[in-house]
Amino acid sequence: MKLLFIGNSHTYYNAMPETVLRFFEATGQKTHVTMLAEGGKDLIYHASVPNVPFNIRCGKYDMIIAQDRATGFDPAAFREGAKALKEMADKAGSQFFLYMPWAGRENREAQHIMTEAYHSFSQENGCPFAPTGEVFSRILLNEEPSLIYREDGNHATPLGSYIAAATVFYTVTGRKRIINVNALDDPGIAAGFPAELCQRIHTEACRTTRLYNG
Repeated sequence: MKLLFIGNSHTYYNAMPETVLRFFEATGQKTHVTMLAEGGKDLIYHASVPNVPFNIRCGKYDMIIAQDRATGFDPAAFREGAKALKEMADKAGSQFFLYMPWAGRENREAQHIMTEAYHSFSQENGCPFAPTGEVFSRILLNEEPSLIYREDGNHATPLGSYIAAATVFYTVTGRKRIINVNALDDPGIAAGFPAELCQRIHTEACRTTRLYNG
């Protein structure tokens, strides 16, 4: 299994794609992960620079996971960039997925705009999306924001990136059964996060992914 992640700091912070790799390994799936990410860039940018289209065409990836910017999110620009990258992925014979990040800590009300844009594009174009921002919302019902947001109020803590990785994992695998974190080498437990919290994150990631993607 070969995965290509395309995005910005919401992808590369805390080496989030590596945590996705650890989930695959923990469930017995040999996987190779590549990341093309640059801080602050959107999908239109990635569709226009030479290295991204080249990697999509020639990398022989099974799955491509693309993430648009969160700060300054523009639904129209998102759709344009996502459409361009999906067309490239389709031509290359790769499955195309979207990874939706989260609204800032002080701008949580903007989450519904991002979610609506990702969800509508996903339904119209037949490409599942990882609803990480919505999983953040569910975790925040019982946890302090400082647990998943860094001091800047925008980027994720290591636990926040673990939430993102779990949501991506359930999305790209289509897994409908919630993992028992005590039954395998879960990367969250390996990182020192409480097992009960890791289990709740798996539950919310799995259920929320199914809610939006079926």
